[in-house]
Amino acid sequence: MQIPSSLQTPRLSASLLRRIFVAASIRRWNDQACPVEFVELDKQAHKMVIAYIFAKYEEMSGKEIDWERLIEYFCFDFFERVVLTDIKPPVFHELQKLHRKELASFVTSELASDLCGYKFFSSLEHYFKHPPHNIEKRILQAAHYYASKWEFDIIYHFNPTMFDVGNIKAIIDKEVEKHYDLQGMKQVVLFKQINEIITMFGQLRFQKRWSQTPRVPATSVLGHTLVVALCAYLLSLDMPSCKQMRINHFLGGLFHDLPEILTRDIISPIKSSIAGLDEQIKQIEERAVEEKILAHLPESIRADIVYFTQNEFANRYRIEDFTHYTKDSSELFAHYNSDEYNPVCGEFLKVCDHLSAFLEARISIAHGISSHDLVQGAQGILEKRKDTQICGLDLGVLFRDFI
Repeated sequence: MQIPSSLQTPRLSASLLRRIFVAASIRRWNDQACPVEFVELDKQAHKMVIAYIFAKYEEMSGKEIDWERLIEYFCFDFFERVVLTDIKPPVFHELQKLHRKELASFVTSELASDLCGYKFFSSLEHYFKHPPHNIEKRILQAAHYYASKWEFDIIYHFNPTMFDVGNIKAIIDKEVEKHYDLQGMKQVVLFKQINEIITMFGQLRFQKRWSQTPRVPATSVLGHTLVVALCAYLLSLDMPSCKQMRINHFLGGLFHDLPEILTRDIISPIKSSIAGLDEQIKQIEERAVEEKILAHLPESIRADIVYFTQNEFANRYRIEDFTHYTKDSSELFAHYNSDEYNPVCGEFLKVCDHLSAFLEARISIAHGISSHDLVQGAQGILEKRKDTQICGLDLGVLFRDFI
């Protein structure tokens, strides 16, 4: 099929996609004796899940949260971390005191070729040079420290007597304590059930994708969800998406694999080879999520999780708290592309899900770690998606041109 020349080409480049995947190769705590391997992509995904929970509790307490600002700030921090990967946190914080502006200029220049086409790029350097003092930034800082604490508690209990381990733990705990005024942090510290739910999300770090074949980097289910979320948000900026749809695409990508906490990653060939199996798995997942997760969450978070995880790849919108579906994405964009309808283009999220899986296979093959499953998987996705377009945006180019 020949792609019409009138189609818009996404600003999301192969170079930026590779940069995102660099985070899956950045080892954390690599100077410590770790019982499991911690990588930056997983930490950032866990951080954003925690930030979402903290932000929802702030909303419930009466504060107004700008969700797109929260997502943008998260993206800024994520890309900064990828660029400055070789600087250890204590050294980085010390350098920030004396050379914040120089570091900000360096990070911005490194990201310019990949991000300069986006409107938010104009505020990137100012964000690094003059960190904002608002509720969104504070939530992200709190989530950052709590995600680090979650990791380091595992290291500490594995070997508490190693040099400086006790001191590092004390520093992280102190940073967490500075955010006790946030309602979400109080909930996590005081109530075991909320703490356990954050831990359940964290356990998706240990479930590896493509688990039956060697792959480099060996991304986890949690890391995969963040890649889907980032791709969905960045691509939404090229579509005629309302603000709420852009937010929903990011959060929908982040939460779409949540049921795998309870059922593990069941590979597609198994789901598709037995008639009715996929639907049965869905029912089991929904029941398990209800019993183990939703029953312990406040209603506003519960409603979001249901909306983002049930029929996660269906085109949908809401009217007076009732969810409606449409098979045609053009109908969704034509009639329900407004914040009041809380729309989600599930068809688009499925493309982003396939894009992440495609990249996982192709990047490993490029690193020289290949297998029949990876080659066939990548080729199958390419054949399925090479001509995909939604709302005049040529999404197929992301698959065709990635080499």
